[in-house]
Amino acid sequence: MDYATLTGACVGALSTRMSGAVTNRMELVPTVIEAGWESGERVWPFPLEKDYDKALKSGIADVKQCTLDSDADHIIAASFLRKFIEGDMPWVHIDLSSGNHKGGLAHIPTDITGFGVRFSLNLLLNQKAM
Repeated sequence: MDYATLTGACVGALSTRMSGAVTNRMELVPTVIEAGWESGERVWPFPLEKDYDKALKSGIADVKQCTLDSDADHIIAASFLRKFIEGDMPWVHIDLSSGNHKGGLAHIPTDITGFGVRFSLNLLLNQKAM
C-alpha cells in the first residue's frame, strides 16, 4: 500500500472530500471502499487497465513518467507506479487528495486531516486486506 499525490487529478474528479484508489487486485476494491466508509476516510476506485500503459510508451526512455495530454492523468500516473511493483505482489495506491479539506473531514475538525491513518489501521488491524 502506498500513499501519494500523483497529479492533482483526483481533486478534480472527487474534490477533497474523497480520495482515489487504484489496485492491481480487483477483488480488493470492495474492501478498500468499505474501509473508507468505516474509517470516515472515504476512497473511490479508479480503473487500472493495461491499455492505459500505451500512453507511457517512449521512443527515448524506457517508460514515460506522464503525458502532456492531461488525459486520464491519475490512471496513467498509477500505471507508471505499477511498473515498479515486483512480480505478482498485491498493491493498493491511495491518493492523498483528502489530506487537506477546508473545515475538516470525518473525525478531524481541522483543515489538515491526517488522511490515511485511520484508513490504514482499519485495513491492517481488521486484517481485511493485504
